[in-house]
Amino acid sequence: MSPSRPSRRGLLAAGVGALAGGQLLRPSLFREPFDADPSVSTDEWLLPGRTPTRRSHVPVPGGTALTEHWTAEFDSEAGYSLVVADGTVVWPVEDGGLTAYSVADGDRRWRYRTSTEVEGGIAAAGGHLCYPTGNDFHVLGLGGDGRWRLPAYGRRSVVGLFDASYLPVGSTLFGLGERGLEARDLSSGLRHWFTEQVDGESVYPYPSAYADGTLYCSEGSLRNTRLSAFDASDGSRRWRTDEDEYLHRRSAVDGDTLLSVAGSNDSGSLRAFSTEDGSLRWKRGSAGTFYEVAVGDGIAVCASFEGDLNAFDVQSGERRWRSDGPDDLGGVVRTDDYLYVHRSTGVEVREPVTGERLSTHELDGGEARALAYADDRLFALQEHALAVLEVEDA
Repeated sequence: MSPSRPSRRGLLAAGVGALAGGQLLRPSLFREPFDADPSVSTDEWLLPGRTPTRRSHVPVPGGTALTEHWTAEFDSEAGYSLVVADGTVVWPVEDGGLTAYSVADGDRRWRYRTSTEVEGGIAAAGGHLCYPTGNDFHVLGLGGDGRWRLPAYGRRSVVGLFDASYLPVGSTLFGLGERGLEARDLSSGLRHWFTEQVDGESVYPYPSAYADGTLYCSEGSLRNTRLSAFDASDGSRRWRTDEDEYLHRRSAVDGDTLLSVAGSNDSGSLRAFSTEDGSLRWKRGSAGTFYEVAVGDGIAVCASFEGDLNAFDVQSGERRWRSDGPDDLGGVVRTDDYLYVHRSTGVEVREPVTGERLSTHELDGGEARALAYADDRLFALQEHALAVLEVEDA
């Protein structure tokens, strides 16, 4: 790894911002019905969007036999996210911009260049790509054409590079603007609403998950956090939890349960809240700094910076299994029948109920960065390569 570029863990610990929000373009009212439909299909995933519930679950069977479809190698160092949409796979690169390749044959389709030192996590929704940088927030068409941007909004966010401070849902972009939580039209950038104050208090929450008309957010300072639920149509707050001393990393919604992944100082926790009123149902801790979760069939698998995996029962919080691993984990994705784990050594296929490792496809492209599943293929992004793997028995 290049000495000038920090690791995934270093970036998160340092709080290098994946920023959202920005300068006001001009206010507007809802001129069309609020669109909360997940416009990115279940075949078009990835960090930080993956579908608004953020469960990292693809509702297809999956399979254990993985074979190489194509691999692209590159000199520039890759970022820590990728998107698969409209037959194209897109990811950020170190020299400031996005690169896009054809899913079918691995040919490069386009390149979007911008001057930046920081790439935030990218996401797709409503026929658009969202790309935050250290300077601006860019919104592109799926063909790489720039649509609009929010310029020079600075580094307001104190969250880590992968703790996304924006969330696209259907045709709406939720993010942290100059005046608080806001919703913007993805096509035009026009602002629908903002929550400068709620109950007389200034509100600066980071959107983390969405389900059934409710936007779930993380509020507070770097290590003193509370979760809040907002009505997605107008920004009114429905409930919020008590403040607690933990660093929120990720949320996921599973039925009537909001799961909150947290971790700091080499310790991790998973907390389950009621989506109805925010009441705490259970919490579990573990060694290892949790940063990501994959949920399916009532089991939540938490990934840690240290490479460990911890599986919990969503309803009871009971630990189902634990697996220690090497210090490099680039993402987890769950299908109905399998759990896929991306490491620098390759992609593991595991049985999600027991954690048993069923197979491994070895890779050689450097540090693991991100993982996606689409069209019966796995997309494993590494430091200097993207490997596209066919899931043969899917």
